[in-house]
Amino acid sequence: MTVTVEEVPLTLAPAPEDIKPGRRVRLVSISPACLNGLTGITQADPASRATTRLDVLLDESSTEFLRRDHRVNNTRKVKVPGPDVARQLLRGIPTGCMFYAENDS
Repeated sequence: MTVTVEEVPLTLAPAPEDIKPGRRVRLVSISPACLNGLTGITQADPASRATTRLDVLLDESSTEFLRRDHRVNNTRKVKVPGPDVARQLLRGIPTGCMFYAENDS
């Protein structure tokens, strides 16, 4: 029996997306874990020129999910949205923890 060995081409990991303000994103691989999977719209911070962090205005369903998530009580980094808050603003989220989610339903 003859065995042939082929060289497998090196595939590079995809580069992080260049996240811009005003786009719908999903939060991934982020700490605290209660933020994973939440969606919202990125917001520019006029006081900051940093492009590695953006504010994220959560959509209504993600704000409601965060309000009901018991894990929020275990962290000081995130506050439970008040009962009158429809869309929670998260400040300074690393863009490396965001993926575009415009096609999510």
